[in-house]
Amino acid sequence: MKSHTSLVAQQTRLNEWADLIRDCQNRPQGMKIDEWCQLHDITKASYYWRLRKVREAYLETAEHTQAFVEVPSSALHPVNTTSEHKIAAIIRSGSNLTLEITDQASASFLSTLLGVIRNAQ
Repeated sequence: MKSHTSLVAQQTRLNEWADLIRDCQNRPQGMKIDEWCQLHDITKASYYWRLRKVREAYLETAEHTQAFVEVPSSALHPVNTTSEHKIAAIIRSGSNLTLEITDQASASFLSTLLGVIRNAQ
């Protein structure tokens, strides 16, 4: 188990590295990472190692963070579809949810929608 002091130090380093990475990602157009690293006195390997550590820390916190947005029932109302879009599928879940999917829905939208429904059940 890490001490509180070492956790604070680790978090401070991660914040500094995140600022450094953000600075690199906002470098002038056309400037290569090698050039940016040389200007900031760090090696390219060190930059990528820090980038990996910041990403790992972000993913670790993102995995434990789930955000739900409550939608008040007053905001829910039926939407009329126009005749130019054909309904390709209807999804019913429970007594209060009906989703009509038109033929215009993209595959990525459907994948996201099904993932949300699966996680909500």
